[in-house]
Amino acid sequence: MTNDRTELLNLRADLVSRVHKFGPVFAEGVAEGERERRLPEATVRAIDESQVSRLWTASAYGGLETDVRTMSEVAKALSHHCPSTSWVVNNINGSNLLAAKFPQAARDEVFGSDPGAKLASVFAATGTAVRTDGGFLLTGNWPYATGILHDDWAILVAKEVDGDGRPVGGLSLLVPAADLTVEDTWHTVGMRGTGSHTVVLRDAFVPEHRVIPAERQRGRENATDTTLPPLFRTAAIAAMGVVCASVVVGVGQAALALVVDRAPGRSIAPSTYTSQPGSQTFVSALGQTALTIDAAELHVNRAADVIDDAARAAVDLPESELRRIRGDVGQAVNLVTVALDELMWAHGAAAFAESNPLQQYWRDANTAARHALLNPRIGRELYGGSFFGLDLVVPSL
Repeated sequence: MTNDRTELLNLRADLVSRVHKFGPVFAEGVAEGERERRLPEATVRAIDESQVSRLWTASAYGGLETDVRTMSEVAKALSHHCPSTSWVVNNINGSNLLAAKFPQAARDEVFGSDPGAKLASVFAATGTAVRTDGGFLLTGNWPYATGILHDDWAILVAKEVDGDGRPVGGLSLLVPAADLTVEDTWHTVGMRGTGSHTVVLRDAFVPEHRVIPAERQRGRENATDTTLPPLFRTAAIAAMGVVCASVVVGVGQAALALVVDRAPGRSIAPSTYTSQPGSQTFVSALGQTALTIDAAELHVNRAADVIDDAARAAVDLPESELRRIRGDVGQAVNLVTVALDELMWAHGAAAFAESNPLQQYWRDANTAARHALLNPRIGRELYGGSFFGLDLVVPSL
């Protein structure tokens, strides 16, 4: 166990180091990503070369098969260079983890000849599937397919309907990206480089081995299966919430570092302070903001470690813990958005210049923080309700 732990920590450190090695490539692609609303090809090559999209792919297929805390650390590091890249990498790994629920024939098809296969996933059941010989005919429009312009496969959720159009149940379907039509719908103020466009299918055939019940996709029945490696005992939806929040935390850390770095050369208008650190008001406020970002990181670290500890021990996380994790990730992103407002005040009006990375950090973090998995108000309600045994307001944790 000690050797395994040491190997994990060494891999984690190596992966963070790889991120910073490729950091200049990721950072150089920010402007193009903003302009073109997709990651540049150089960025995608750097993702492949650094193997950061393989963290949650099985080692049996050539993946790195690491844990939630490692993915969290990689996401935070990536955000320092390009938040959109971090979000896309996070989505690929989360989708690859979801793919582990499909039968081996499907996994072999996806990863067997390509350990670097990249997946997208859309949770919203905005499609319909009709059973046919050997599989299903899938039709629908799925918005917010993050990174789909660079992905190889997509996991889409649909309502199964009978021949009369009556709903039968929910399905999760695995389809090649080449079968999808991508509609250019991603026009946002933040996270522009993620290219989270809408994907469309019309009566596309999906074979039986690439279809599973939606309940199984969202379920945690693998939590105590000791025949599986820890990664595949992980509470996947909770894990995806943690790494989404980690992207936002990393953005906050990057923004803080920028304000600190530039502070000595900036005055405070209209005061007589010629250097920001000369003002005790500035220094004190910055200290408070830094503690706020530290607190956000502590929330995501706690959540990641709880998930990983349960996966290693092959125990199912109790509902109360899953509720707290949802509270943790919501609180983390809420703290970061508050901190970013304070950093914009601290830096001054220049923070809003298009050439200043601060305004991009501010836009990206505020956009990412609104993801449904991270909703702080729902997170608080879930966590608060756990003290009184109240019913879940979110069906899948």
